[in-house]
Amino acid sequence: MVIDWTLIGPLVVGLIAAVAGWVTTRIQHRGKPENALIDQLQEEMTTMRKDIADLKLEQNQAKKRERIRDDYINKLRRHIEAGMPPPPHEWPEGLYD
Repeated sequence: MVIDWTLIGPLVVGLIAAVAGWVTTRIQHRGKPENALIDQLQEEMTTMRKDIADLKLEQNQAKKRERIRDDYINKLRRHIEAGMPPPPHEWPEGLYD
């Protein structure tokens, strides 16, 4: 049996090219699940940062209302302790705005 090298050469080159293409594809797709997870986590972190900023704003507003309310309560108590008659002091601005 005689081996026809003119047919085997292109076959070997084609096989090498196919294997190289398969290896290249595997290398390129290897990081995709990890990249998708990283993207998802980054989006969640962005959402959480916005939520935290919103909560801080709400907390600061609540603290401001609490200070205004406490000041008003103290003012009313002094009014009562001084034996002053009604009406009490005006309702403070910013308490329920």
